[in-house]
Amino acid sequence: MPGRKMKKILIVDDQSDVRKLLAIVLNRKNRHFLYAASGEEAIAIARAETPDLILLDVMMPGGMDGYEVARILKGDVDTRGCPIIAMTARGLEEGSREAFAAGADAYVSKPFNMTDLQVKVETLLA
Repeated sequence: MPGRKMKKILIVDDQSDVRKLLAIVLNRKNRHFLYAASGEEAIAIARAETPDLILLDVMMPGGMDGYEVARILKGDVDTRGCPIIAMTARGLEEGSREAFAAGADAYVSKPFNMTDLQVKVETLLA
């Protein structure tokens, strides 16, 4: 469709291979990918770019995990409207409960079920 707005997706994961894989799997026309390897970097990019969707790994090295990033972004007037899909290798029930409490809009577990991830991405971008 001509004139469709470019959708910005921020992929936050400390592993570059995971960031690349997600961009390949989710690549469509009118999508632009942004990348962050840490929570601090994710917050800076989200505030500067206001992405249409954030894929957020919750278990990252360093001082800030994804749950804290989600809480900060959802508490910020400029980024609170950015949908967040939390991604983690933690147990499904524990991880999803903590992700939703932090403000995530959806949750996927690692290793990814790519079909499930694609459905959640398409739903949140619609």
